[in-house]
Amino acid sequence: MQGRRVVCGMAVLCGVMMIFGGTRAEGQAQPQPPITTTPEVLNFAELAQRGEALLDQARAGSGSAGITLARYHGHYTMLTARTGSGGGELHAHYSDFLIVLDGEGTEMTGGTMVDPKEGANGETRAKTLEGATPHPLHKGDVIHIPAGTPHQAIEAPGQSIIIYVIKVEEPGTPMTNTPAGR
Repeated sequence: MQGRRVVCGMAVLCGVMMIFGGTRAEGQAQPQPPITTTPEVLNFAELAQRGEALLDQARAGSGSAGITLARYHGHYTMLTARTGSGGGELHAHYSDFLIVLDGEGTEMTGGTMVDPKEGANGETRAKTLEGATPHPLHKGDVIHIPAGTPHQAIEAPGQSIIIYVIKVEEPGTPMTNTPAGR
C-alpha cells in the first residue's frame, strides 16, 4: 500500500509540475524545456524549497509566479506559488492535477465564468467565477480538475501556497510548446 501511495503521489506530482512550467512570472512566456523521455525521481521537499523563491517573486509582483519544470509526451509539469488570488480559467485541452507542497488556499471549481475571454489553444480566462464550489487546500492535498472545468485560485490575506502541477493533455489534442498556464 505504501509503495502505491509513493507511485501515485509521484504521478500526481509530475502532472502538477506540468501545469506550472519554465521559469516565468505570470504572463511572461519563456522558452520551454525539451521533451523528457527518461524516468525522473522528484522530491517534494526540494520542490517546495524551489517554490520559496517563487513565493518571493509572487510577493514582489502580481501575487503569482511559476515555472515549467519538464515536458513529456502528453503532459508537462510546473511549479507555482501564489500570495494572491487569480482570475477564473478553463483549459479545454488539459486536465490539471494540483499537489500542494506547502501553504494553504482555496481552489474554486465549476460555476460560471464572469466576462470570459477566449485565448489560444483552448484557454479561457475570466475575472472570476460565480456559483463555484470551494475546495480548501493544505500541504499534502491533491485536487484533480478535468479539462473543460472552470476553476480559480483564491488566497485570503496572509495566505500563500506552493503547488506542483501536472497538466495532462486530453487525447486527440496536439501538445503545443505553449503551456496552458495556471
